[in-house]
Amino acid sequence: MRLSFITRRSLLSCCLLANGLLFNSSALARSQVDIPSLAQHPYWLKLGHYLPSYLSGYRSTIDSREFFLAHNGKQDPEAELRATLEQLYHSETAIAHQARCTYPARYRWIESQYGNDDVTLNCPELDNWRTVIDPAGMTLIFPTAFMNNPSSMFGHTLLRIDAKDQTRHKELVAFAINFAAEPESNDNAALYAMKGLFGAYPGRFTVMPYYRKVREYNDIESRDIWEYPLNLTEQEVERVLLHLWEMQLAEFDYYFLDENCSYQLLAL
Repeated sequence: MRLSFITRRSLLSCCLLANGLLFNSSALARSQVDIPSLAQHPYWLKLGHYLPSYLSGYRSTIDSREFFLAHNGKQDPEAELRATLEQLYHSETAIAHQARCTYPARYRWIESQYGNDDVTLNCPELDNWRTVIDPAGMTLIFPTAFMNNPSSMFGHTLLRIDAKDQTRHKELVAFAINFAAEPESNDNAALYAMKGLFGAYPGRFTVMPYYRKVREYNDIESRDIWEYPLNLTEQEVERVLLHLWEMQLAEFDYYFLDENCSYQLLAL
């Protein structure tokens, strides 16, 4: 016997509610959602910068409360996934659209888990940002140490976004991804080093013209700059940039010895 449309829809809604979530939009086609398994997926843990906790479970290296949608999202990747799904597939279109444009990497990954690899975001601000950057590849940049600056005793690391029409003569006008401590006061060298060792400074990702960093490191401080082109596809570069867009809300405690620029760029 064929079920009526109303009956079939009711049964589908019951199945979804039994899994703890009623999807809207394209997600109505999913009859089962295995949230606990998705929350343990390595890529989801990477998107939240989760690491195994010494005590139990996980803990994110992101320290700003604004990045997480769940109140305990820093310690609970499953709670963060549930809150993310609730926002991405909210019954109110405006709320869902805002969530998808704020967390585009999360949205695309969740959709890809169900075979939808061709997702249109329709986010004008994000689209304009990507158009200006015009990404095709990435290069790891390593300025060597500068003896007069204690915070640079290990050198520095940043990423250059190489544009599609970029040539050797246009590298200086490319964009660079930088992660650095942002002191909120003019501390002396000793206090600066001490705070840096104990994570007292906030660390954030920024995107800036590459020539600004070249001028700072090479022209002003006379530091050598090494370049290492990364073997990334355009799709992989796209994933990095979508996650970088999400990192606008992220702030980290900056530790000079471990959770420093190199550590966070590797995580990115």
